Amino acid sequence: MATNKVLERLATIDLPMPTGINIASGQPLLYGEVAPLPGVAVAAQNTSNPVYDSNSGYLGVDFEGVYNLTVVAETLASVSAGAAFKPGDKVYASGGTYDPVTGITYGFTLCNDTNGTFFGRIMQSLGAGLTATVAVILRNAC
Repeated sequence: MATNKVLERLATIDLPMPTGINIASGQPLLYGEVAPLPGVAVAAQNTSNPVYDSNSGYLGVDFEGVYNLTVVAETLASVSAGAAFKPGDKVYASGGTYDPVTGITYGFTLCNDTNGTFFGRIMQSLGAGLTATVAVILRNAC
């Protein structure tokens, strides 16, 4: 095995926290500007398990697995018949704020807008125009 390998799998890693932002545990994130990787914050400023070390300035982010996330069945921020989800459909991250210092994008909407970034796959049906918390398989786990 190569001696310069840093991580065995792209699972939970620590990334710098964007300055002045409160990222909650369980919040979906993207890492990187070009072909960003989807992830979910697992140890953030307002959590106690695991404890967030405010002195470190870092945020734990998980890039694998299935998470219950808020998904909106809309396309291009409008409701249409094509916005409904079936199990296994792709979910996209649309909008959000990119922090160039940390490479993290936050505050986006998970929806059926193919102009967004492929985030993962939904595990249940969701009718057009509805918003629900549903299980989403992160793209890196697909």
